[in-house]
Amino acid sequence: MKNTYFTSYFPLISILLFSTSLSISTVMYVSGILKDLGVYSSMLNYFPESEMKIALFALFALVYFMVFSALKLIANTITELSFLFFSQDSEGITLNKIRAGSAFYLAGGGISLFLVQFIWLIGAVFLLCTLCYFIFIIYQASAMVTSWSLLGMILFNILFWFVFTLGLFYLFLRLYNGFISSLPI
Repeated sequence: MKNTYFTSYFPLISILLFSTSLSISTVMYVSGILKDLGVYSSMLNYFPESEMKIALFALFALVYFMVFSALKLIANTITELSFLFFSQDSEGITLNKIRAGSAFYLAGGGISLFLVQFIWLIGAVFLLCTLCYFIFIIYQASAMVTSWSLLGMILFNILFWFVFTLGLFYLFLRLYNGFISSLPI
């Protein structure tokens, strides 16, 4: 059975799996911080522990879901832009071939559920899945583009994500500095 839409639900399930594992890990981390600060026991006066953990889980799951969904949207746009600029494939054959690459994220999302105790390992699994997916895209595209076009696609993607990450880092640094300078110390 070869159906082109067979893998169409993989990205959604992958986002849900990564969001779930990161949310569980974040709830455990935040609960530990709240206990260390002494706030946790006073919060238990208003919420039972299970309700508080469920509320924190829902909040973090929503945030992670939005972040991963936005990253997927940006990544798809950048991938298709690189095909527009550098590929001679006007039929979209390569796009159909690279859909199967979402299985890397699906497998990584499943693995991340077993690593909820280690948030850094979840991040490492996500980065490894991203690297495998990028290599898979380049391998699939190599049949449809010239060597120079392939190099252009690689550089386009790497340059975009470098500038995007650098911009986010700069934004957070500016916000942090603004917050610190506004404190009455």
